[in-house]
Amino acid sequence: MSLARHRLLGTAAIILSNAALATVADAQTRRFDVPAQPARTGIPQFAHQAGVQILVSSSLAEKATVNRVSGALDVTEALRILLAGTDLVPVRAGGAIILRRAAASAALMPVAVQTEASAAPVTSVSENPPEETPPQDIVVTGIRASLQQSINVKRAASNIVDVITAQDIGKLPDQNVAESMSRITGVQITRREGDGSNFTVRGISQNRLEINGRTFLGPGAGGSASLESVSPEIISSIVVAKSPTADMPEGALGATVNLKTKRPLDLADLVVSGRVQGAYTDQADHLGYRGSALVSKKFGDSFGVLASAAYSNTRTRGYQFDTGGWTRTNNIDGNGDGVNDPGLYRPNRYMARIFDRAEQRLTLNGSLQYRPVDRFEFILDGTYTWLKRERQSANYQVLFNDNDVGAVADENGTVVSGTFNNVTVRPLIYDEPTEFRSTNIGGSAKYEGEVVTVRADASYSKGRGTDGGPGASFTYVVVPRAGRVANASYDFSRGGAVPNLSLGSNFDLNDPAQYQLASIFENDFVTDNSGYDARLDFTIRTDLGPLRTIEVGGRYEKIQFYSEAPQNIPTAASLLGRGDRNGDGILTVDELPGLVYDNRQGSFFPGVSGDFPRDILGGGTDKGAARDAFGLPVPRADTIPFGRVSIKDVDQDTLAFYAKGNFAGTLGSMPISGNAGVRYITFERISSGFLSDTQPTLSKSRFDYWLPSANAALDLRSNLTLRAAAAKVVARPSLSDVGVSFVPLFVSRTGSRGNPALRPFEATQYDMTLEWYFAPSSAITVAGFYKNVDSFTINRTQSELVAGLSDQIDPSTGQPYGPFQITQPVNGESGTIKGVEVAYQQSLRFLPGLLRNLGVQANYTFVDSETPLVDEATKARLPLPGLSKHSYNLIGFYEDSTVSARVAYIYRSSYLLGQGSAAAGGSSYVAGRGQLDASGQVNLTRSVRLTVEAINLTRAMDRQYLQTPLRLLNAAREDRRIFFGVAATF
Repeated sequence: MSLARHRLLGTAAIILSNAALATVADAQTRRFDVPAQPARTGIPQFAHQAGVQILVSSSLAEKATVNRVSGALDVTEALRILLAGTDLVPVRAGGAIILRRAAASAALMPVAVQTEASAAPVTSVSENPPEETPPQDIVVTGIRASLQQSINVKRAASNIVDVITAQDIGKLPDQNVAESMSRITGVQITRREGDGSNFTVRGISQNRLEINGRTFLGPGAGGSASLESVSPEIISSIVVAKSPTADMPEGALGATVNLKTKRPLDLADLVVSGRVQGAYTDQADHLGYRGSALVSKKFGDSFGVLASAAYSNTRTRGYQFDTGGWTRTNNIDGNGDGVNDPGLYRPNRYMARIFDRAEQRLTLNGSLQYRPVDRFEFILDGTYTWLKRERQSANYQVLFNDNDVGAVADENGTVVSGTFNNVTVRPLIYDEPTEFRSTNIGGSAKYEGEVVTVRADASYSKGRGTDGGPGASFTYVVVPRAGRVANASYDFSRGGAVPNLSLGSNFDLNDPAQYQLASIFENDFVTDNSGYDARLDFTIRTDLGPLRTIEVGGRYEKIQFYSEAPQNIPTAASLLGRGDRNGDGILTVDELPGLVYDNRQGSFFPGVSGDFPRDILGGGTDKGAARDAFGLPVPRADTIPFGRVSIKDVDQDTLAFYAKGNFAGTLGSMPISGNAGVRYITFERISSGFLSDTQPTLSKSRFDYWLPSANAALDLRSNLTLRAAAAKVVARPSLSDVGVSFVPLFVSRTGSRGNPALRPFEATQYDMTLEWYFAPSSAITVAGFYKNVDSFTINRTQSELVAGLSDQIDPSTGQPYGPFQITQPVNGESGTIKGVEVAYQQSLRFLPGLLRNLGVQANYTFVDSETPLVDEATKARLPLPGLSKHSYNLIGFYEDSTVSARVAYIYRSSYLLGQGSAAAGGSSYVAGRGQLDASGQVNLTRSVRLTVEAINLTRAMDRQYLQTPLRLLNAAREDRRIFFGVAATF
């Protein structure tokens, strides 16, 4: 081909490209701040800000320099400015833009830019692409597009982050946001009743949770959000910032997690989507349902409205074995020599539990976005979540004592087997409701001038909850009637999820008529939290050499946290006057309103091997009927004796200012960028409550900190980036830990007390990552981190006689409660946290045939810690609570134009649950656990698809233990959950 012809085709390509870009119908307006720089760094930065996927070969990127793009611009116009003066032209390929030399692109059909947010499915390039277009350059929409978008965000970030984006979230078989977060490198979650609930990052629980960059306050203890009630369908991305910048609000020792919701001006003109699914839970053998809908509409290019909702209605069943803790005793012969051995440990009880739950969840989200002119933008966001869980559970309890026969203790002093005479059998039925509500409303305004950009943001959060929780709320405490005697033999030695148990008695253990009331137990955990924050930020463009911009700003936050945990335990004697209908001096089961024994829960732990009672005495109860019949008050701090001592009332005000500089330049021939700054914070905390029902108390604390931080990214090659970061950080202790309160747990003779004198965690941290983006939708990342923590909070447990409680009589045993093991957080010493993360993802487009539709994601995190925590029983140093040394994700996927499938396995190793006393069996641990999930879809049309998701396919067991696995605390198994239905997007 002649040179003249090359030039002619090149000129034609440029003309066609410009014409196509000029005629795009659904152009998107974005905010850009891309300095003039080498193409290898400028193009990824532009792609992130534009929300498009742009691919360019390393040879072309090395030789080109792109222009500065600044201000609010149409994406197509911005791309034209970026490439002006270069010989690069954009060519559409699937959901991506490929940059070619003008001559090389002449045979291709240049098309307009399409943003990642377009609602319409994007087709791939022509079925017969020219030879000049290598297959590895083609990127399709779906999972691979989502992975590439996550890479774009990660590469363009000014600090060390990990990201999961909307379509990736939607493809994962996750019930809530916490489970979606667990797919991110270094994030580990804990589960409550089968649902992802709380999270740690790099083994650290002191993290900051945001929604759209604002404080996400919820109804949980300490103001934590109820993540199990937040649907992942409202989220556009989850960004985990592992190194801070000076403008970011303080409060994270591990990371700041930002949940970003969808915005209307980021989507196409009109988007309507919905999903309806059946929800089958296998242990409950129940078919429920869930559904979601989203509508987004733009009115011109300046105003948009978005509304979405997600609702589910399901029933679940859980099985759990529970010992209620272990007790150190000197009154058991553990080796058969006829002499009692000191310091042995026996279980407090053997409890078989079956939970039947009816669950409803609702998530509402809305957004208004207004851009009257290019330089102004106004946004109003709102999110509402609601979770209601009603439980009826059977709790078949055998309370042990020291009346042993043939007891056997192992080398750790654990009484693993034996027979115990005159035990107490209690078939209890619990009514245990939970209801959480949270509201988060935020608004922002932004003005972008040529030199100064001004941003203002304010938000309000409200979280309220009432949580009986498993084993709490309401029950009739029944015991065998006089003269009924039972003996129990147990065996923990085989190490199963449920130890063997055999019972002998002189009465029918499953006859409700053989039992009488000992007391009523009713408690609740009530929270009422609220928060306000406002911030003002200025960005000043300088262009003074490498110093590109300066940022300054301030923020004010006020959080009000309130909780109470009253307990009402009226004895049977106090209720006889209103309930003893036959005058025999006791209250039998038929005299207890609302209590029905009908074995509705069925068999205990089917499919688990062992020799233990399967058909336990179960049924249902109604606490409302009991309250009406016996004149019982609703348990609240002001209505229950000792109720006020459980109050935690904490107000916390924070004021912060910061200054930060952003730089970009070269180090030798390598582009370098980053930021450095300092943040100053001062906060005051007021904790109030009661020392007794009549004696109020109040405590004030004030803290001030200077928090410097720096981040730098060095592009060693166009696809290889080295990042480094250093910062001083602080993380406040949970507001529930700093409250003035005391909460006893009568069954286990334990309790907790707050400490208003707790100091924040302080740490100096260092991070480094190496990121290799070796192919489209593919990357390998290696990260190392080290945190020197100056002040840990540690838990101290000691035995106390509690005035007014220890001398009361336990109605189940007829003996005084005696001393309680009271745990209180106290200020500790310094420690360290260090670890390594490795992440790999690849779209296997180089494979032949159908195999090229495969892809893989994998990540692994190793974390170790040295803390001042000491195990009272072994005197050994303990790790940080909640820290698993090893955790990993393995995800494989297949996706073509018709079928999409994904299989995900997540695992975390054992971790310390909490520091415990030697008298109570030692510190508690959670055993390692893995979970297998899967999802798939079939595209019936370009808009309609069938979906299926499966969660907890292997029904993995959750186990907790004290000191040694044979000293089992509990073992639980939740449903396998299958969701199937249809989804559509128009």
